[in-house]
Amino acid sequence: MSFVVELLQELIRIPSVNPQGNPGTPHVGEGEIARFAGDFLVRMEMEVEMQFAEKDRPNVLGRLKSKTSRRHLLLGPHLDTVSVAGMTIEPFGGEARDGRIWGRGASDTKGSMAAMLAAIQRIVSEKRLPENTDIWFIGLMGEESGNDGIAYLMNSGYFQKKGIKPDFGIAGEPTDLKIVHRHKGALWLRLRTRGRACHGSRPDLGDNAILKMRRAMDYVASELPGAYARLHDHLLGRSTFALTVMRGGSKVNIIPDICEIEVDHRSLPQESHAEVYDRIKKALPECEVEIISDRPGLDTPADDPYVQRLAGILARRAGTPVGDGAAAFLTGAPWFADCSLMAKGGIPSIAFGPGSIGQAHTRDEFIEIAELEKGAEVFFDLLTALE
Repeated sequence: MSFVVELLQELIRIPSVNPQGNPGTPHVGEGEIARFAGDFLVRMEMEVEMQFAEKDRPNVLGRLKSKTSRRHLLLGPHLDTVSVAGMTIEPFGGEARDGRIWGRGASDTKGSMAAMLAAIQRIVSEKRLPENTDIWFIGLMGEESGNDGIAYLMNSGYFQKKGIKPDFGIAGEPTDLKIVHRHKGALWLRLRTRGRACHGSRPDLGDNAILKMRRAMDYVASELPGAYARLHDHLLGRSTFALTVMRGGSKVNIIPDICEIEVDHRSLPQESHAEVYDRIKKALPECEVEIISDRPGLDTPADDPYVQRLAGILARRAGTPVGDGAAAFLTGAPWFADCSLMAKGGIPSIAFGPGSIGQAHTRDEFIEIAELEKGAEVFFDLLTALE
């Protein structure tokens, strides 16, 4: 087995399930895997800090210093995984068979983490450190519950306090080793109607909150998407609105006095979330409208020097022309990732890593070994190409 394969197996065998919702296991949180990553980075003679966003749920921050520290590259996989409830394989087994590594996080996103760490280990062991660029490993907690770790890091002013402005960030995600330089944002909303409860035998004495929600449901399902149908993106398509949760009523013989729905809006980078919120408030005055989560889209220019450098590496490995041929490795995504909050904080960023998003969150998650090993090679090529 190669080093990166064995490393991924170790990572999978450390449960780091996000505790929100139904994790499917009592072994939750990122504390143990953060300590594992921190110990690994210390062995690479990196400066390491733990930043606790919540109790025993840290970001782990490692810095491999260059001679001048003129530039700074962030490698940012998230430490947490989604629930293991309903999995059909041993979630923490890390089994190698059929040319794959199996287990929760194999693809999303411990595969990227292993590839990044393996590349760091190799440049250290081969003494091929960049002259002017510091390499940062930022293992982030809470991505699967709304980017909690990167939000905490960016809001803490961590880099500013050190007098550092990172030049570029890579969120480790399963992108099939394609460069996701644009992705959709997410605006999650809760709409609430209020009525008046009464006995179910006399509905005329009450005010049914569920019935009052009908107008809002029709608006979200039909009118609102139509209002944004004119917007179209060549990589991302159109924005979407999905009604995903409904709650109302307490008992069959009580007229409900409250009803709630939740809406998942996946937006294009050029959209204004504030405008969407205001539009809904104006159209539905009978509803209370609450923002659950507000995450921006990503729109990193394709001609960014780091994007072009990575695209050139991928093109050379594929034997295609480095110029126009590199464009084949640029893509967009309908999901969002930690890179969007890096970019919002002024750090040009992308999502990139081995593995397929089609395997993320599945009952039998795996990553192809060949893809994992190629990912480690690509990250090594990138780090050795830094100035």
